Amino acid sequence: MPSDVAHLIKVASNEISRGINTFAHKYGLTGTQVQIIHYLSESTDNIYQKDIEKEFNIRRPTATNILKTMEKDDLITRLSVTSDSRLKKIVLSDKSKVMEQPIDQFMSENNQKILSTLGTLERRSFVRALKKIPQKLKK
Repeated sequence: MPSDVAHLIKVASNEISRGINTFAHKYGLTGTQVQIIHYLSESTDNIYQKDIEKEFNIRRPTATNILKTMEKDDLITRLSVTSDSRLKKIVLSDKSKVMEQPIDQFMSENNQKILSTLGTLERRSFVRALKKIPQKLKK
């Protein structure tokens, strides 16, 4: 049994992705689309493509393809910004707003299920460590 940390993170990530994809399939969505809808519904700020790239640690072409598909499927709308015509604010469509509550509930329950394996102090350390990993690996 490998105790390689990268391997263990990958195995956990695959299991988490599988659960999100299974839930997403019920709504005819992908797991990534569910996560983006959840991110947009939780955010109180204006969200632009660059924010999604940063939040999900994805490159511009990947974000462009995902958002184009979501726009084509009427899951999001891109609105022009008067101060900068190059910027497009990303907002949930009415179709996504209907799914917002069940998605938020699923994501919250999934989060609790993941964190329930840890004690309170471990949770804080675990989340802090997970946030640090991508930053450290980029260097």
